[in-house]
Amino acid sequence: MPNVDKRSVDWVFTVQIEGRGNMIDINITLLIQMLNFLVFLFLMNLILYRPIRRVVAQRRQFMADRQEEIDRADSEALAAVQEFNARIQEARAEGRRKIQELKVAAYEQEKDLLQEASDRAAGQLQEMRAQIRKDVAAAREELSGQVRSFSVELAQKILGRSL
Repeated sequence: MPNVDKRSVDWVFTVQIEGRGNMIDINITLLIQMLNFLVFLFLMNLILYRPIRRVVAQRRQFMADRQEEIDRADSEALAAVQEFNARIQEARAEGRRKIQELKVAAYEQEKDLLQEASDRAAGQLQEMRAQIRKDVAAAREELSGQVRSFSVELAQKILGRSL
């Protein structure tokens, strides 16, 4: 056993490992060091760790708020895009409907114009036929008078005398 001073027997307890010297001396300095560490830990918590935790919590809250704003903006943008696409689809459908209406109206107008042109052509054709009939009748009348005179002349020439 090592020599122990009788004055420090009350305060000193020695831990000895065989073959080696004293590794840890348990005495009042160890308690002071532990108390010093606890005071240091308390002060570090008060001065450093709490403010850092508070700043980290504020930053976390700030980031959560920003993320919420981003999510809201994303959902609003998505809704706007969907509304835009819906309006485009409606406009396209309206455009197709109007084109179809215009085609039907144009077909009706074309049909009316063709009917009108056909009616005018038929009227003109009837007028022309009437004119042709008149001309034919006038020509027949004229030719009929000429045929009589030609036949009289021919008969006189053939007979050699006047009729």
